[in-house]
Amino acid sequence: MTMYAVISALRLFLRILSAAIFVYWILTLLRFNNRFVEILARFIYPFVRPFRRPAMWVMRRTGLPIDFTLWFAMIGINIVSELLLSLVYLRICRPLGLY
Repeated sequence: MTMYAVISALRLFLRILSAAIFVYWILTLLRFNNRFVEILARFIYPFVRPFRRPAMWVMRRTGLPIDFTLWFAMIGINIVSELLLSLVYLRICRPLGLY
């Protein structure tokens, strides 16, 4: 497997994870509570857990009753995805002269 294929697979996984977080947010906003929401929660919580502490800090600091955990996770996922894209550019496109 080439490096480009690995990075493309990682970016695809990050897109799927981002979509799962968005769907979970919508379903919890609409107060759905069924088996599908539980499966989504089990899938996304290991990726969302590192953002829980900064989100709680923001909630305490601002006094807002809004949980920013999913929002911070989406931002973190987008940053990682863009870093992977820049890695593809620096390692593959630039040495080949593709600017």
